[in-house]
Amino acid sequence: MDAFFFLKERTGFIRFFYDTASPSFAEIRRQIKEKLPPFDDPPYSEDPEPAFLEEWTDTTTAEQILGLVCVSLLSDTLKLYFHTLQKRVIGFAFTEQETRRLKKEGFVAAYLSALGEILETDWSECPADLAVVEQIVLARNRSQHGGDLTSFDVSHDGNTLDKHPRPFFASADELENWPREVGSLSAFLMPSIEITREKLFVAMKQVEMFAEWIETRMDKAQSWRKAQSLEP
Repeated sequence: MDAFFFLKERTGFIRFFYDTASPSFAEIRRQIKEKLPPFDDPPYSEDPEPAFLEEWTDTTTAEQILGLVCVSLLSDTLKLYFHTLQKRVIGFAFTEQETRRLKKEGFVAAYLSALGEILETDWSECPADLAVVEQIVLARNRSQHGGDLTSFDVSHDGNTLDKHPRPFFASADELENWPREVGSLSAFLMPSIEITREKLFVAMKQVEMFAEWIETRMDKAQSWRKAQSLEP
């Protein structure tokens, strides 16, 4: 099975999905800014806030939710790719140590450990940014479990910031102004997860580069399988 082919099919769809959905939000803002229908006749109000501020804000929130949805799809794609390599392409099981890493550090760390031995690599030669690859999963997990009823905003948690002090999916301005206490991660406000088109597409490229590099070392996997079959 060509796992890399199907991974690229999924990342291609994610690009299509994002670029098809996101322009509608920018178009609403353009209509508001240029006072075009249906935003050409604001209701009477003595409120000093601009007309249609809620609609404008909703579009920016929608863009962030779209980004989080796409990151979630990308994380699932990565996990499915790993699972396919494990079950249908190479055929391997986790060791006890790798199972512990899976529970403690997540599936990326566990699969890197397992595949590192099979592909005879320490990953130093891999051109992909593995820190970005890992943060795709961390951002997905926060989007699924780290929200608040009062807002759609999602922030990074202390564990992520401890490992990645300058997270990939965050605003540079917000990181600069984050009131981090010396030697502590107990600041009142954690940096928000920010998914821009640029960062989303860079993250997808890193996943594709990662998988493509694995494909170049599949001869090592074949050798590993032959060695396993010779063991008593």
